[in-house]
Amino acid sequence: MAKKKDFGIGGPVPARVIPIVSVPAETQECNARVTIPLPNGRVVAADFSEHLGRGFDDTVSAITQVLLAMVSTRKPEPLSLQTIVNSGLVNWWKFCSERATQGEPPTLLAIDASTIEAYVSWLTTRLKPNGEVWSKNTARTTYAKTKTVLEALVERKLLPSHGLFPPNPFPGATAPHNRRAYIRPLSDAEREHILRPLSLEVAQVFDGTHSGGEMTRLALCVFAILMKTGVNPTPLLELPRDLKLCFIDHPRVNRKVLVTFKRRADAYTQTPLEPSETKVVSLDVYKLSQRVVVMTEPVALEAIDTPLEGYLWLYRQLDGTLRCLSTQELSIVAKAFTDRHRLRRDDGTRLKMSSQLFRNTKINRVWRASKGDILATAKSGSNTPRTAERYLTVTPDMLEEHRLAGEVLVETLSGNVPREATPHSGCKDSISGELAPKNGEPCVDFLSCFRCKSQVIVQDDLYKLFSFYWALFAQRSHVGSDNWKKLFGWIVRIIDRDIAPKFDAATVAREKARARSEPHPMWRSPSVLAALRSVL
Repeated sequence: MAKKKDFGIGGPVPARVIPIVSVPAETQECNARVTIPLPNGRVVAADFSEHLGRGFDDTVSAITQVLLAMVSTRKPEPLSLQTIVNSGLVNWWKFCSERATQGEPPTLLAIDASTIEAYVSWLTTRLKPNGEVWSKNTARTTYAKTKTVLEALVERKLLPSHGLFPPNPFPGATAPHNRRAYIRPLSDAEREHILRPLSLEVAQVFDGTHSGGEMTRLALCVFAILMKTGVNPTPLLELPRDLKLCFIDHPRVNRKVLVTFKRRADAYTQTPLEPSETKVVSLDVYKLSQRVVVMTEPVALEAIDTPLEGYLWLYRQLDGTLRCLSTQELSIVAKAFTDRHRLRRDDGTRLKMSSQLFRNTKINRVWRASKGDILATAKSGSNTPRTAERYLTVTPDMLEEHRLAGEVLVETLSGNVPREATPHSGCKDSISGELAPKNGEPCVDFLSCFRCKSQVIVQDDLYKLFSFYWALFAQRSHVGSDNWKKLFGWIVRIIDRDIAPKFDAATVAREKARARSEPHPMWRSPSVLAALRSVL
């Protein structure tokens, strides 16, 4: 399972035992409410009183008091606590209510391992608004949020401490096919369709002629920075007004280094900002941030001695209340921007602007620019290579350019590289891989391996790979020059340009010569060579 978050990072752990005090029935309703002040100036109010009188009042009261303790200690952070309440506990209360109607109200004394197992099973049957069953990863995420609160009850000796939670209730939940639907990155044409109107509106914001409200103007500036950098939205929205704290000089002219802070990871992230792409928009991130400082100066003066003091993305609501821009407002402005400019994807569907879309696009662009260098791609997004792979997709542009999409590992088979053998190399997953048919049958399209992310090539593959390489050349006289270039030329080019340089030159030369004089048995077979010609 994924490593559990430690919400105690950054300070001492609060006392484990916080007494839960019984209260008279007439005051329980008042004690079933929790108020969570958020860092952006909002206050989230959670009212659990509707669940009272159903047979598990002690559970409602205990969870309420645990949440109040979390609010006072700020462990977890308020924004994380908000998602725990709005995502985890919302579903927990539904489950509790259903159990109560079945005559098994989950009181503190009744909650045991079987209750948690029933909750896990219940989560796997939840439906989306469109009628589809939740993905296993969605159920796992909801369970993890609920578990955070239930573990707090365990710490306070209100629930059993041993054997309550199953060790791995959602095996394989984080596998790519169990995650949320992948957001396909923007093609160059789609990106242009966004940047053209966005650059115009941001220019209007910059010179003070934009007709939108304060919230809209700020959100447009955020979109411009997200498109440019691919950073996560929450750290960006928490930038300080003092830009010297978040922008530092770079040795190259016209560059800055943006320093953001990801609270959950308790670590700073440094993101290099590339020069403006004048082909699309002449906008410098640092200068735009300076403009935002000027735009929000009047609001910032009013925010002195309030929790919002020092934040960059401040605005005043219509009722005069001061707020800090949040992801909810970004979604509102993004929808309005999409409708206003009638943005569509290449396939004609509605283009939904989001920070995840911008991040996917940025990381895929870096991957293409680096010719498939996964380490450079991961570094650009402040990710590990494994995490960066989740953002990548084989786009039509990549298929046209025939760039290597898989992994080249300078290892031998003794390194325990997980893979399945293919006619020329290896595959991470022939059943559910990037270009696999995903119908339960293994993929047999070995010519497409070189543009599939699931391909894995190790040093021990070189003999078989170059045997395939020479077999392709042998087909030129059989299929004709033009057909050969169309069908096989791009594969030879990938092997020479992208694969061979990753290995020791002497090893490559040795295996290449060996394969030419004495091909691998796989590529000596007349039937296999005839199969190559059959692709015409």
